[in-house]
Amino acid sequence: MEKQQYGIPFAPGKSEVVETVIVNVSTAFFRDKIKIGTDAGHITVINMQTEDVGHTLEKYNGRLLCITRRGIAAMFEHDCNDALQFAITLCQDAALRERRELFKGIGIGIGYGSLCLGTVGYKDLCMPLMMSETMDTVTALSESAQKYNSRILVTGDAMARLSGSKQFNSRRLGMIYHKSADISDEIYDVYDGDLADTKYSKMRSRLFFETGVKLFLKGAYLEARTYFIEILKADRNDAAAKQYVFKCDNCMADETDDNEKKYLEIW
Repeated sequence: MEKQQYGIPFAPGKSEVVETVIVNVSTAFFRDKIKIGTDAGHITVINMQTEDVGHTLEKYNGRLLCITRRGIAAMFEHDCNDALQFAITLCQDAALRERRELFKGIGIGIGYGSLCLGTVGYKDLCMPLMMSETMDTVTALSESAQKYNSRILVTGDAMARLSGSKQFNSRRLGMIYHKSADISDEIYDVYDGDLADTKYSKMRSRLFFETGVKLFLKGAYLEARTYFIEILKADRNDAAAKQYVFKCDNCMADETDDNEKKYLEIW
């Protein structure tokens, strides 16, 4: 009989492709601390983070997939609502005093797409193998979240599969482009996981921000820039608005290519 764990068939050479919600959790530790070499302390910290992530995953029916140098990956079958609730809860717990250092710089990417699960091996060696363009995307999103003073970034495909999406507070952040897969998608900043001051600032400026994004995508860079400048007058820490001001300036100076004039992130 074939042993299975988290839907991965453990007979070498076997595989299956599933459509699922994929999540990646990154922290400052993953982005800044892990270097090539050996350090028992790294394993201890990774294990502590994995235990906390795993405990929260169990609450929302999620499953661990793998731990890499770029974070902790998980899947949620087809339920985007559970994935978002997991992300929000993890971010809220990360704000607790005893977890602040452990989850410093937390960033979570969430997407929906195909995931190939399989097993490869030779003689006594047998290991799971996971391949997914969506996993690549959510990993990049989790690493980019801090750049926009965000904690939870979600693809448009995942947002479209939410039931009762109004229970979550979000703003349309812009467009991303996955070059190797030739796939573009929208991304959303779900700010329910942010600290209170950041959350309410984004909530107040959401309509202004999304209008600026819409104008930017239409190529109305000067007009879009005025919206983002107004946002920064009220909140100078809105990192996404700052990014758009720079992009508008570069576009008006014709210092960008066609992709950079449309996409916020290109991988």
